[in-house]
Amino acid sequence: MTRVDERLLQRMTTAIVEVVDPEQVILFGSHAHGAAGTDSDIDLVIIEAEPFGPGRDRGAEETRLWRALAKFHVPKDILVYSREEVDYWRNSLNHVLARALREGKVLYERP
Repeated sequence: MTRVDERLLQRMTTAIVEVVDPEQVILFGSHAHGAAGTDSDIDLVIIEAEPFGPGRDRGAEETRLWRALAKFHVPKDILVYSREEVDYWRNSLNHVLARALREGKVLYERP
């Protein structure tokens, strides 16, 4: 995949919002800055309000997202973080989340 279709991104974002009601969905990586090659995947960060821990399993949330996005037959990488984690890692120089926040494109932001 060289250039991702904006309609595809919108449909994927809608599917994410319907399943987990995130605070934000961010496209990052090569598709966000126009450098995608034929083997590039779609990199997404999903930010949720509630922290993960006892009673709220990140793996279960990721499974829900993967199932919602399974109908989109494109290579993708999905990272799910809580607002608390975003606040913690925001200023890191090398953490993938910090890079996504600095260099990514916001596809959705909860009003």
